[in-house]
Amino acid sequence: PAAALSAAQPNRSARAFARVVRALVQLGADAEHQVADIARTAGLRPGHASRLLLTAVEEHFAEHGGRYGTYRLTRDATALFGPAPVRPATPAITEALHRLHQETGLAVAWHEPGWRPGTGLHLDLVEVLCRQAALRADAAQLHSDLSRTAAGRIALAYLPPQMASNADGCPLRLPEHLARAVTGSRIAASRTASTHSLATPVQRGSALIATLTVTGSPADFADPLTVQEHAVLLRRAAARVSLSRTADLRQTA
Repeated sequence: PAAALSAAQPNRSARAFARVVRALVQLGADAEHQVADIARTAGLRPGHASRLLLTAVEEHFAEHGGRYGTYRLTRDATALFGPAPVRPATPAITEALHRLHQETGLAVAWHEPGWRPGTGLHLDLVEVLCRQAALRADAAQLHSDLSRTAAGRIALAYLPPQMASNADGCPLRLPEHLARAVTGSRIAASRTASTHSLATPVQRGSALIATLTVTGSPADFADPLTVQEHAVLLRRAAARVSLSRTADLRQTA
């Protein structure tokens, strides 16, 4: 009996740890969450969840959020557990992504902006096409700081001020020179140590309804002429899908 109890304890601990990580995924892999919300989703006491979250931080599954007492998945953990699209893509979106993927040979992603009380501005991942697992997290543009990603910069440049705020209601803005450059070229760029990304707006009239992004290795963006070609194909793809009568694109709430 004693041996059975000692064997059961690690199993219970492992299951509880898995429930905490799963809760972070379910609550939103691209956002930070309060311990109470994580505990409730995981079905654990807040104190127990808090201890497990500290372990998750030590093991690089989670990291502390920008607000006190919050946690979010790390980028590496997000790549392992998803990222999962939050809503289904329409046939027109899927067709546009596959065509752009074939034209550029790059990872492509479609995001739709939204705003919720307590969350603020966020980008929902609808679909990502990526052949290389190592590129998937960057292709999904999941950084919590929208100004650090190409898709996020498009959202900040094109959305009305009432939507461009964080969970605390503080305004989110790009530097004026960067916002002008983005709207002037209809292209936003971002880079990490291992990837480069370009994004463009998808609009109906003047309203931003989505962002379209391509991501690749630095070698894919080393030639300025190739970068220009990627930008042209990206804008062309966004124009095609925004004009499609059968796109069934969802308006931002």
